[in-house]
Amino acid sequence: MTKKIFTKILFLTIYVFFFVAVGNAQTAKNVILLIGDGNGFNSECAGTYYRYGENGKQRYQTFPVVLGCTTYSRTNKDVELPADVTGYDPKVFWETAANGTQGTEFTKTTDSAASSTAIHGGVKTSNGKIGMTYDKKPIELISEIAVKHGKKTGTVTTVPMSHATPAGFSAHESERGDLSTIFLQMVSETSPLSVVMGCGHPFYEHGNLIEIKDNEDKKAKTKRFSCVGNEKNWETMKSGTLNGFRVIETKKQFEELAAGKGVIPDKVIGVVRSLGDLPPVDGALDDVTQTKELLNKNYKNTDWNELPSLSTMSLAALNVLTRNNPNGFILMIEGGAIDHAHHGRNIVAGVLEHTGFSKTIDTVIDWVEKNSSWNETLVIITADHETGQIWGPETFNDDNNNGVYDEGDSFNKFRQVQNNGRGKVPGVQYSSSGHTNALVPLYAKGIGADLFLKKIKGTDQKAAQFWNFSGQYVDDTDIFHVIKTVIVP
Repeated sequence: MTKKIFTKILFLTIYVFFFVAVGNAQTAKNVILLIGDGNGFNSECAGTYYRYGENGKQRYQTFPVVLGCTTYSRTNKDVELPADVTGYDPKVFWETAANGTQGTEFTKTTDSAASSTAIHGGVKTSNGKIGMTYDKKPIELISEIAVKHGKKTGTVTTVPMSHATPAGFSAHESERGDLSTIFLQMVSETSPLSVVMGCGHPFYEHGNLIEIKDNEDKKAKTKRFSCVGNEKNWETMKSGTLNGFRVIETKKQFEELAAGKGVIPDKVIGVVRSLGDLPPVDGALDDVTQTKELLNKNYKNTDWNELPSLSTMSLAALNVLTRNNPNGFILMIEGGAIDHAHHGRNIVAGVLEHTGFSKTIDTVIDWVEKNSSWNETLVIITADHETGQIWGPETFNDDNNNGVYDEGDSFNKFRQVQNNGRGKVPGVQYSSSGHTNALVPLYAKGIGADLFLKKIKGTDQKAAQFWNFSGQYVDDTDIFHVIKTVIVP
């Protein structure tokens, strides 16, 4: 062997060794993605003021990666999106409070279906599509990729289990409203999921038995069972198993699973005893009396003794996903009712929901540091979109007194959310009752978190000044690509 050939072989060996070492160094065993539905920067600020009395005090706000994220969807135009098209223009956004729903010929304000598909499938799609392109072609989702590589996957949410955000993680359907079909996909024998937890119980609402009329019509009955597939499917679930899933529904069952008591099953469907949303069980502050009053007043007729917290559900899911599983997992956790609070322009519910969500993030951080490590687990926190276009009081004059900013109202200037102290509801003004194209926060820590810094799409200088971060932003599709990179060896 000549010296020249030997040198080439040696160089190649060193290169391959280095490449493999770097590649392995960026391979995550676990990924935990937490999505605060509708949670923009000002919603985050309001929730943090309520919980701590000062912004920046959330544990995750110290994560090494703090960015903005764009969330726009695409239209149904039968053309490829031009490479230079973006659905968010900082200059346009900061002109006036009316520009939160900016769009282009090719883009528009997203719904949760399109944004969830973008996050979990890496492709911009049109509103209403679940795991599909705008022209109804199935997309390979991150859950499906994970299972191919030996990982387990699961979803946990505070809204019905087959709603848009958890659906976009694991299902393919052209109409997000077909909750029955979506749920049956999520719990089928071929589903990529090992954990499905959330609301949709056909006989309970907020922990109380639903009063069912003797003359309940067929349409109402079908709707009541839609989130668990259908009545026949529910009857099977009542036996305690379905397609290899163990089915649980009581608070005690969730708590025992979270504590690791008894036999941990390989697969679980957890149906919280609420047909609609799960109220923020731990949304009150333990040492501030009036916050308990806020919670009970805002969520009247709730039997708290029947409902687990989102933190409890998340720990239960983690115990299932880690049982006899050396290959790791991907878990998507959604604080789904932050969005519903802001649709209703209800800042009280908004901060209570946000507190339950942020406490769940703390639970996840504790789990990583006790049971795993930042060297093998990636945690990402973001939102699917902003809801309500929240600003501080007197951002505009609501001249027609309809609670939102519209034609004829006088715009003053963008004002900060008003901090009224810990345990107090902050002062805000809603510009909208719907979704907007505002940047949402994205936090990341752990193995591969730095990959987001290679995906920067632009910098919003005014956002940087207003929300005290770099102003750099990525797109929601980048979340899929980062996760795929870190889970595929």
